[in-house]
Amino acid sequence: MQKKGISPLIATVLLIGFSVALAAVVITWGLDYVKGTTADVGQKTEEALKCATQLDFEITNMDCVAGTVTIQNNGVLDITNITFRLVAGAGDITPEGRDGIASLGVRQYTGFALAGVSRIEVIAWIQGTNQGAILCKDAVEEYTANC
Repeated sequence: MQKKGISPLIATVLLIGFSVALAAVVITWGLDYVKGTTADVGQKTEEALKCATQLDFEITNMDCVAGTVTIQNNGVLDITNITFRLVAGAGDITPEGRDGIASLGVRQYTGFALAGVSRIEVIAWIQGTNQGAILCKDAVEEYTANC
C-alpha cells in the first residue's frame, strides 16, 4: 500500500500562508481598536479640561424665605443645565434640574422649598463635542445656609 500526502515544501508554504493571513487579521483588528480607544480617551480628556479650566460659576445668594438661589457664570462656557442638590439636616438629598446660564451671565432660580435645607450643591452641565450635555461632576459649588 502506498499512501500519498502533501510534500513538506507545500505544507510549509501553506503554514506560512495561514500564519500571514491570521497576522493580517489580528493587526487590522488591533489598529482599529487602538484608534477607537485613542479617539475616545482624547475626547474625554478634552471635555475634562473644559470643565476644569473654562468653567467658573458661583452661588451668589440664597434666600430661604423666598425660595430663590442666584448663580453667576463667570466662565467662558455656557452652562446648558444645572442640577441642584438640596441637602436637609438629616442628610436627605433632593436633586432638581434646571435650565442653564449663558457665559458671563447671572440667573435667579425660584420655586425651591428650602425649609429645613442646610446646604445646597450646584453641579453644572456643558455642551459636549459630539454628544449632548456633559456633566462636570468635579465642578460642584456648595452654599451653606440654615433655612
